[in-house]
Order: sequence, then structure tokens, then C-alpha cells
Amino acid sequence: MIKPGGSPALILIVCMADFEKLENVINRIASGFEKSCMDCLQENNIEIADLVREQLYSGLDGNTDSLRPGYSDDPYFHETTSIWHNNPDGYIAWKKKITPPIKSPRLNLPPRPVDVPNLYITGPFHESIRASVAGDTLSIDTVGFVDGPDIVRKYGNDILMLGKDAREYVVLQLLEPFLKRFFKQCGYK
Repeated sequence: MIKPGGSPALILIVCMADFEKLENVINRIASGFEKSCMDCLQENNIEIADLVREQLYSGLDGNTDSLRPGYSDDPYFHETTSIWHNNPDGYIAWKKKITPPIKSPRLNLPPRPVDVPNLYITGPFHESIRASVAGDTLSIDTVGFVDGPDIVRKYGNDILMLGKDAREYVVLQLLEPFLKRFFKQCGYK
């Protein structure tokens, strides 16, 4: 603490020491911020993949658009080899029974309309969704399920993106606490 009437040279030395300390803290934060963000995403990659699954179960892609085609306009139901040939309503009733539309637990998304797919029947596609970090990139892919790439082609790459609600969840629930610890480790109080 500098007392009133203290020497100007002493005041200057104390202020310079404070600025030096502040500069060091800022440099540590600036040089490690991006890596810290990517470390957080990698440490939470399973939860991030779960957020994509939750969106899909709610019938939404990463743009918060309903998955299309819906059951009533899906060409699959017009294929003569389909066990559901010309019976999308029967499929909708069956699907509603095995995967009932529900409000999503973390993202608070509304239940999907019954005509909207959720890409879940027995689970292999959902289970194949993986999030990983390489350098400064977060990738979300389908891994190890032979039909995964076909499903992505049919419904679009956006099904493997984090939507607005999922991104908000990542920022508030994952990044914010992680970065608070990082700032503290850098000397910021």
C-alpha cells in the first residue's frame, strides 16, 4: 500500500511492478487461450457427441431445422422392397412407440413432431457419433457404423453440427468453468 505523501520514485517502482505482473498475466492468457478452449472440447468430447445425439432425438439438425425428409414424404416408403411400402403412418405409429417424442433433458428442446425422424431405431447410428479435436478444429463424425455415411448423405452434414442450443450449452456449462480455472492458473483473480 502506498501512503499519501510517499516518494514519487517509490510510487513509480510499485506501479511498474504491478504493470509487469499484469502484463505477465495477460501474456499467459493470450498465449494459452485457444489451446485451453480446444483442451476443454477434447476433455468433453463424449458430452459434445451426446449433445448432437440429443438434437437428433429431438428431430433437429445443427441449424435447428427439422430433419427431412419426414416420414410422410420419404421415398423409402414408396420402394416396393420396403416392409413399410406405402405405409408411412404405420411406421410413424411404430416409431412413436419405440422412441416416444420427449423434451430433451439438457438442451430443453421440445419433443419432435411424430412425422419427423430422429435417426434412432436400435441405436447404432447414434452410438457411432464421435467428437474429436485435432489442432484448432472440433470434428463430429460417424465412426464404425457401416450405414453412417449413407445416413449423413441422406439427411445432410448439418445433422453432425452443434445447433444454437448445444453451442450455448457448451459455452455456459463447459467452456466458462474451464476458462475460469485457466484464468486463475494464469494469475488472474
